[in-house]
Amino acid sequence: MRVLMIHKTHKGGVGIHVKEISENLRKRGIEVTEITRNEDLRMYSFLYSYFKMKYLFSKWSKEYDIIHTHDWSITYPAIKANVKNLVATFHAFPTNPIASIFQNYCIKKLKNRAITISPKMKRVYKFSTYIPNGVNLQIFRKFRSIKRRENLVGLAQKYNLEKIIKVLKSLKFPYNYTEGKLKYEDLGKFYSTIEIFISIPYQQAGFNMVWLEAMACEVPYIIGTNAGIGEILPIYKVNSVEKLKEILKKIKDRKLEPLKNQRKWIIENKLTWEEHVNKLIEVYELI
Repeated sequence: MRVLMIHKTHKGGVGIHVKEISENLRKRGIEVTEITRNEDLRMYSFLYSYFKMKYLFSKWSKEYDIIHTHDWSITYPAIKANVKNLVATFHAFPTNPIASIFQNYCIKKLKNRAITISPKMKRVYKFSTYIPNGVNLQIFRKFRSIKRRENLVGLAQKYNLEKIIKVLKSLKFPYNYTEGKLKYEDLGKFYSTIEIFISIPYQQAGFNMVWLEAMACEVPYIIGTNAGIGEILPIYKVNSVEKLKEILKKIKDRKLEPLKNQRKWIIENKLTWEEHVNKLIEVYELI
C-alpha cells in the first residue's frame, strides 16, 4: 500500500501527529510519502493554493493507493478534484466561522473517511470515525536519573500563558516555559524535571497532546480542562483562574494527592500511536 500524507506544515501538533503515524505505518510495511503545503510546495494560504492543489490531487490520486489529508484547507481541494481514495483527519474546531462551514462540508462529504480525534468532535461530527491521538511511550517516560524539583511548574503552550504566569507569580511558584525551546525527542527530560504541569487550552482544541505527554512521564500533578481529550483523562481540571489558584494552594500545602499509574492508564485506554495506526489501517482497508 502506498500512502500520500499531506498537511500544512511540519510545525506544531499536527506535524508531530503526521510524523508519528507515518513512522508507525512504515513499521507495518506501508510506504508513506509526506508532503507539506507550506514548506515543500511553498504555498502559504488556502486561496493561493486552491487551484494548484486541486490539479495536484487529480495527479496524485492515480499514483497512490491512499491520499490522507490533514485540515479542511488541504482536504477541500481534494474533494473538488473528485479524489475517491481520500481519507482526512480533522484536528480541531475552526475558530473562524467561514472555516467551520468548509470543515462541515468536508466531513459530510467524507462521512466515515473523515477522522476526528476527540470525543467532543465525534459528537459534533456524528458520521466521522473517532480515532484519538496517542503518545510515544519511548520518548515520553520518566528519566530516573533526573530529579524532580519541588513545586516546579511546567508550561508548554501559549494558551492563557499570561494569566497562568500571573497566578504562579502571585503564589510564588517557580516555572519553566518550554514551547519551541526543546526538540520533540528531548521533551521527556523536561517533563521529568517538573512536579506540576498546567495546560489550559482554548475550548475549540481538538485533542491537546501535552496532557498525555505529561501523564506518560508520570508528572505528579497535571492541571487541565475538559477541552479536547481532557474530558476523559484522570487529571485535575479547572474552569477558571480562581479554581487554578485553589488547586495550586492545595498542592503547595500538600493537601492534594499526586496522580498515580498514569502510564498504565494510557496503555489500558489504548492511547498510543500504535493503537491509533491499528484503527487507521482499518479505515484505509475500506477504500
